Amino acid sequence: MVEFGKQDFTGNETFQLLVDGCQAARVVDEWMERNCAFDLRIRRAKTPKKVVVELKDVIFASYICRWFGAQVNIKR
Repeated sequence: MVEFGKQDFTGNETFQLLVDGCQAARVVDEWMERNCAFDLRIRRAKTPKKVVVELKDVIFASYICRWFGAQVNIKR
């Protein structure tokens, strides 16, 4: 799991989070309830029954990791 607090982020990173397919709806619900001002992209993963959630907000990405135990890939 990535420790978000121990890295310096510039705001240009894209966080790719691997979550279960059934959890993607909960991620979108939370994103809509919070009325977030960033884009959220969801696509199928190569791993069966998994989806990739892509976003640029470090705080929301850390929440998803805590809630769902997502695997993280950070594109700089």
